Amino acid sequence: MSPVQSVERLADHFVNYLFDTYRGSRHVRRVATWIGFLLKAIENVADGPIRPNRERQIIFPYQGRNFKARYNHEVGARGGIEIVEVLPGRGAPDGGVVIQVTNLSEAEAAYAGLKQQLEEFSAGTQ
Repeated sequence: MSPVQSVERLADHFVNYLFDTYRGSRHVRRVATWIGFLLKAIENVADGPIRPNRERQIIFPYQGRNFKARYNHEVGARGGIEIVEVLPGRGAPDGGVVIQVTNLSEAEAAYAGLKQQLEEFSAGTQ
């Protein structure tokens, strides 16, 4: 499977998950328009495989560390997507938040600047 097909399949998986699980819930369904931007941003920075982690998360490596993208109902006023570090240890505990996305413009900004955000996060947490 080519990387493009892989990212497209991941996008399809997450959009289908949102529409199947949260029928009629606009605050969750609105993130569907952001998923392509975010997956392409992750594809551009990941230095290893991008893979689903649980039903509604993706995990990816960047410079020897693991990060995950997930939906969080508490991001912003109506929920959003965040990218957080995955710390080593039992249960893969959450590390710091790299970026939070609450609208389409922020998803576009993440597409354009995720690498810089990850580098700034990594520099500040070492």
